[in-house]
Formats: sequence, C-alpha cells, structure tokens
Amino acid sequence: MRYSYHMHSCHSDGTDTPEQLINLAKIYGIDAVALTDHDTVDGVEAFMTAAAGTNIETIPGVEISSRIGQKHVHNLGYGIDIKNIALLELLDALTAEATKYTKYTFEKYIAHKYGYSWEQVLNHNRKRKGFYLSDVFSAMLKDGLFNGWEQYAGFVDYCFKFVKQKYSAPVEKSFDVIKKSGGNVFLAHPKLMKLSLDEELNIFKQMKDLGLDGIEAYYPEHSPKECNWYELCCEKLDLKVSGGTDWHGRARLKEETNYFYTIFKKRFGVSLSQYKIEKNKT
Repeated sequence: MRYSYHMHSCHSDGTDTPEQLINLAKIYGIDAVALTDHDTVDGVEAFMTAAAGTNIETIPGVEISSRIGQKHVHNLGYGIDIKNIALLELLDALTAEATKYTKYTFEKYIAHKYGYSWEQVLNHNRKRKGFYLSDVFSAMLKDGLFNGWEQYAGFVDYCFKFVKQKYSAPVEKSFDVIKKSGGNVFLAHPKLMKLSLDEELNIFKQMKDLGLDGIEAYYPEHSPKECNWYELCCEKLDLKVSGGTDWHGRARLKEETNYFYTIFKKRFGVSLSQYKIEKNKT
C-alpha cells in the first residue's frame, strides 16, 4: 500500500489540477492521498470528487503557514471540515498576505529586471484568489520570458535572495482552527527548520503540549537516518508518523523523469501503510 499525505495543486503553488493529481495516483498505484495546498482548501472538493468511484482514499487537508516563537513552520491539517468558518477566515487572511508578499517581491525585484508588469501577470490569472511566485513565473513563461519550468528553481532563488516569506499565523491559532474543524495536526518537513537535534526535539515537545498529533517523518529531503530520527521522536513523544512527496508538479521537478514514482520507491515503498492517518471520528 502506498500513501502520500502532502500534495499541492494549482490552487496554491503547484502546477497540477486536483483531477490531475488523482490521475497521477491512479497511474502510480497510490492508495491514499491528501491535498494540502498552502493556506487554501479551494481545490479539496474537486480533489475528492475526482477520486469518487476509484479505490483511492482521499483526505481533506491543508498546509498552514505558521510560526512558533521566531521560527517559521508549516502545519498540515488532516481530516478537516473545509467549510469551517474559523478555518476559512484564517486561510483567507494568509492567502491575502501571500498575495501581498508576491506582489511586493514582483514589483521590487522582478518587474524592472524583466520588463514585465503586474497587469500581465493578472492577464493569465484572472480567476485566482491568491498569488504565488509560481503564478508569476507561469505567466512569464507563457509570454516567452522563460524556456521551461526547469528554470523555476533559479527564479525562486533569485527572489528569495532579497526577501523570504514572512507571513504566518501563531501555531496556537493554526492548531486551534484545525482542531475546531475536526482535524489532526502534523508538523511538515521538520528538517527544513534547520535546527540541531536538541532544538528539534524541544520544538516537538512544545508543539506536543499545544496539541500536535504527529510529524511528517518521511519526506523527499529526509535521509533514511533522518527518517529514523523523526520516527524515534514520535515514539518518544507518543506522536503519529506520516509521510508525503510535497508534490508541486512541474514547479518542483527534479532530474528524474518519473519523480513522482521515484519518491515513493525510495522513501515509502510498502512500509508506509503502518503510518496511515486515521480520520478524526469526532
């Protein structure tokens, strides 16, 4: 059995539609998936509808931009009620901040460099609620300023050289809205916090006290040794273990032709079945 509980669609900063994500799961034999777009649940309904009539289990999810102290973290909410008012209010506020960040970065560091305007970005994204660097790049790609998505990583690195994402909600708020919407809270990709092992464990303990349910131990950037460390932390703190590809489609493709499948083969295989996330019964 294969699972991926961390996937992004075109409703945040991925390039695939929710329907295309389900099709990928079919092609590569993925048994259960969660759509966890950044600070939005706009694609979840289409995601679950696309899986209806298949053997693929879908879990409604979200990835919320958060912070604990001065450290920015991402919290994954699973089994959420996507119509919960408190959840939607927080997500709408964060999406507005994401758009503000994107537009600021564009106008200060991209527009003049490439001779491109925000109106041109909007021309390709009239129906979007939130804007990310991937939307800017996609528009510029369509207008011939780039040759392909393989240039996207360099584009992001250029932007991050000047200003990195700073918008976030306190973890207490993120946890509260996820819990009130009937969901479970998992910490995404802990390695990306770039902390020492002692610092990681300390944050895990703090977040456990706040209601953390589990940790994303299995992740493409985690080595087998690091996966084992995060599993050990979960065992020590009585937390659940999860895993996912953090799939973003063409926006995150590596050199492997079948990156989607490669990640499962290298990191998950059949063993991830024991980490299947239980849906909240309340």
